[in-house]
Amino acid sequence: MKRTLLVMFCLALVTGTGFAQHLGFKGGPTYTTFSGADTDDYKYRVGYTGGLYLQKHFSSLMGIQVEALYTSKGARRETTVGGTLQTAEVFKLNYIDVPVLLHMSASGLFVDLGPQVSFISSAKYELEAHSNNGDKVVTTKTDVSDNPYTIDFGYVGSIGYRAGNGLGLEIRYTGGLKKIDDEGPFVKQERRNAGFSLLLSYNLGYSR
Repeated sequence: MKRTLLVMFCLALVTGTGFAQHLGFKGGPTYTTFSGADTDDYKYRVGYTGGLYLQKHFSSLMGIQVEALYTSKGARRETTVGGTLQTAEVFKLNYIDVPVLLHMSASGLFVDLGPQVSFISSAKYELEAHSNNGDKVVTTKTDVSDNPYTIDFGYVGSIGYRAGNGLGLEIRYTGGLKKIDDEGPFVKQERRNAGFSLLLSYNLGYSR
């Protein structure tokens, strides 16, 4: 219920009278890991994101954009012996992201900056065991949805280009401002979400 109310409030920020507003959708791959003092041995893992956004311009150059995205985040940690992979730990954290962004655009180029609140949807921990030659032998999956905090906070920065037909391409970085672990074996460690996204979008009714 709180998530629904927050999304409705954010959407209300960009509705009303004034300059044009546009609905669109976006999605693409993510490349995420954990940042913080206790994350030197974590690697990036590939995930995905997708959802809707609503954009309202206050002038020809500036506006507000609110998004609702389902995003797969997490990281990977590996153990090697003599250069051969022995085990791999994969952390898969799925969130509903709601960024509220300042949108600045000119001649197709655009920049988005702002805060983001994220709600945990599900979380899994996978342990991959490998043979002596590095081949995967067995994968153990554990649901750890109770371990991350229910709500995460972060910041977003994007740069991209939108063509006259409404299609856009952007590169985005998202950084976490809060430790992700509420319970479990990592609760005393400093781990925050971080990652890049390559997003393809389509802005309905867009023209320039």
